[in-house]
Amino acid sequence: MTSRKQQRLHEKIRDAMERQFADLAYFSPIPGERELCQQLGVSRPTVRKALELLEAENKIVRIQGRGSFYTGEKIPVDYAAAGERGFGLAQMFSAEGRVTRSTVLQQVVETARGNLAAMLGIPAETLVFHLKRLRYVDEQIYAVTDDYIPLALCPELVRTDFTQNGLLRTLEAHGVHAYAEDKTIEVIHAAPEIALYLEVEEQAPVFVTRILTTDREGRVIQYATAQADAFRSRFRVRSTIKE
Repeated sequence: MTSRKQQRLHEKIRDAMERQFADLAYFSPIPGERELCQQLGVSRPTVRKALELLEAENKIVRIQGRGSFYTGEKIPVDYAAAGERGFGLAQMFSAEGRVTRSTVLQQVVETARGNLAAMLGIPAETLVFHLKRLRYVDEQIYAVTDDYIPLALCPELVRTDFTQNGLLRTLEAHGVHAYAEDKTIEVIHAAPEIALYLEVEEQAPVFVTRILTTDREGRVIQYATAQADAFRSRFRVRSTIKE
């Protein structure tokens, strides 16, 4: 019975610590064990077990000689189940029970030049639809995304409210269906604009995911980039061997 009570207690203290640390900036130092004991009114072994739980959940890191630091909750990014739930951030996170929303920063028609034209497989100067958004997960900023689609595929995109409608679902409603995605992911330093949007320091590491989406005939229907705080994501990719 005592063991079960201690188990319940240190889980409650873990939850209390999470609430206490929730508003801290990334990698902020957290109080030492002695101070946490005083704040929470529990023994040092209980505090230590609660910290071990937070560390196992990747919400804090403990560095010998320096103390413990808050890293927050990482958002799981599971690319392994796209076949069941569809493509796109909104579909992926909604399947995880998370709430998503978007703020539109830019919704314009541009001419494709250089690398963009090559990625989309269209002649230079072809008109493209460009949608730039801030993407939120559970009311926390998650990513800055840029989507480029040949305008001729779906001119109706220009008149769509993308705070209320998903991009890929809008394309599907107009007969353009995503069939395959090719993703590349790398880590770069945050440019000043991206750092401001993501609420991180300039030069902080960010994941850049570049996505090329094609239809069943292999036609490119979308080129997109998503930039997200590298410390807030955890990726899962599943691979299988063909028989």
